[in-house]
Amino acid sequence: MNIALVLVLAATVNVFAAASLTEAFNAAAAAFTQKTGIEVKLNYGGSDTLATQIKQGAPADVFASANLVQMKNVADAGLVAGTPKTFAKNRLVLIAPKNDPVKVASPADLAKPGVKVVLAAATVPVGAYARAALTKLGLHVEKNVVSNELDVKAVVTKISLGEADAGIVYSTDVTATVAPKLNAFPFPAAVEPDIEYPIAALKNAQDTKGAQAFVDYIVSPEGQGFLKARGFISP
Repeated sequence: MNIALVLVLAATVNVFAAASLTEAFNAAAAAFTQKTGIEVKLNYGGSDTLATQIKQGAPADVFASANLVQMKNVADAGLVAGTPKTFAKNRLVLIAPKNDPVKVASPADLAKPGVKVVLAAATVPVGAYARAALTKLGLHVEKNVVSNELDVKAVVTKISLGEADAGIVYSTDVTATVAPKLNAFPFPAAVEPDIEYPIAALKNAQDTKGAQAFVDYIVSPEGQGFLKARGFISP
């Protein structure tokens, strides 16, 4: 499909996207608009929250989720047009404030008495991924969790501000803006979950051609370039 040939007068595509996609999708959407003339409105949040909003009738044209579960929830409600496509993968990292005296340096440290941990809520993809990895490591950290956030960016914000000792986010969320404030530590490869990001146009899209054009752009080599540049892994 040649997206340059998609001609829609005053078209706007409403994209509901996982919060971790913020930087990549901001850049990709601007390039897509320049290429096609189709404006993109981006609504970021936890994938679970976005899926709920879509099922309740929010005006979304495209859904980009940080896991397969929330895409399936929308698909099972009969709201997905066609077959969702996995367009990116990611990894987990443990983050801690650089000036924190607790000196968290590995997942095992999260279970130590007195360590204050911030996670995304269990229904948020990164929260579910984090708990799955910790379970595989045999670590029980819920007693140390002082806050369950609505999306991954909120976890990053709290840790970068020094409001807790550690959190678990995606590697792509340690952006140039927050990296100077954080130490980041990878998880062992053996416990890394398979983090997949699916995208799909929605049946109730106000502009079905524009919605599909945006999906096609994100999975195209040009669209993938914006993701790779921000640390996402090709599917």
